[in-house]
Formats: sequence, C-alpha cells, structure tokens
Amino acid sequence: MTTTAFFDLDYTLLSTSSGMVYVREIIRQRRAPWWRVGYLGMQYKLKLLDFGQVHGQLISHVGRSGVDQTSNFFDGLAGRYLMPRLSEAGRAKIEWHRQQGHRVVIVSASIEELVKPVAEDLGLGQDYLCTRLAVQEGRYTGRLDGPLCYGPGKVEWVKRWANLNQVNFPGTVGYFYTDSASDLPLLELAKHPVAVNPSRKLAKIAEARGWPIEKFY
Repeated sequence: MTTTAFFDLDYTLLSTSSGMVYVREIIRQRRAPWWRVGYLGMQYKLKLLDFGQVHGQLISHVGRSGVDQTSNFFDGLAGRYLMPRLSEAGRAKIEWHRQQGHRVVIVSASIEELVKPVAEDLGLGQDYLCTRLAVQEGRYTGRLDGPLCYGPGKVEWVKRWANLNQVNFPGTVGYFYTDSASDLPLLELAKHPVAVNPSRKLAKIAEARGWPIEKFY
C-alpha cells in the first residue's frame, strides 16, 4: 500500500500565510482598491462570506485581464515572498519521507496559483491539492472549481486524489503535518498525525491525544 505524507502549507512548510502575502501584494500593486479588500475581509470575519467566496471576489479584480496575463503577478509573488519563507526543517522532513519511499503531497486551502509554484520548487510536480479557481475561456469566473480545500474539504480533495491515483483511501494517509485545528478531519484519518508549529487549540488537542508536536521554524 502506498504511504503518503501530506503537508499543510501556511505556517507549516511556510513561515507565513500565503493568503496574507497575496492580499498585501494586491494592495501594494493596486490590483484591487484597499477598501474593497478590507470590506471582503470584514465580511469574512462576520461569516457573511466563506474563504472560497472571498477568493472568488478577489480574483475578479486581480485576474480581470485573464489567466495568462495574471500569471506573472503570481509567479513574481511566489518567487519573491513564498519560496524564501520555506522552512529548511520542512524541506528536510520532505526529504526524509522520500528516503522512506513515501509519496509527498501538499494539501492547502490556498489557491493553485500560490501552491503550484511552491510544489514545483520542492520537486513535488503535480502532487499538491488546493483550492482551485474556475476558469472559462481563459478568464476567471469568480467561482471555485471543486470544493474549498479547507477543513472537511481537505478530506474530499485527498479522497479524489486517492481515487485518481488508484490508491486506498483512507489507508494511504500515512502522515499529515499541520499547524491548524481546522485540519482535524484529515488529522483524525492519518495514521501519524503531527502538529507542526501548532496553534494554541491544536497544541492542546495534540497533547491530550498524544500526537507528536514539531517545530519547523
């Protein structure tokens, strides 16, 4: 049976939030009015919009010129702000799994435009799961393509990945590394759940359940 090590991205492999980097760069480059970004953030905090709906509305500003024309923005953002924040301990852990013959997959709530370049930098190719923005005729539609890759949505994406790769689910979920208690649905499926740089809530859960706690930065 294939053993897979799944890794969260923000505050796990990265010592930052790719989403926050994205928002700051949107404002800095004036790709969306600051007040619009703030308004969407307020709606999210008030639970009037979910994470996916915020992404959809942001991309309507950021990617209004089309997917191809927006790719340079995302490539520059990832190269300048994300890759330098990749944890060396995280890289070492990925290499350890490779030496064990395990497959390594990123599973992140972030959008593909942010996750894909990081996965490529880590040599993971197409082995990443994330929130995907719907595209039609070369333009973003403002909707999601598939479920939001967050909380139980991560389980759904892993299930789809397992079916596509013809590996057993949930048996293939050998390891899962994350910082957030929102990832409990996938943590509880993993044979080896690991709390990395955990939030206060996840640290308490990990201690109560005897899960290992690691620091990547």
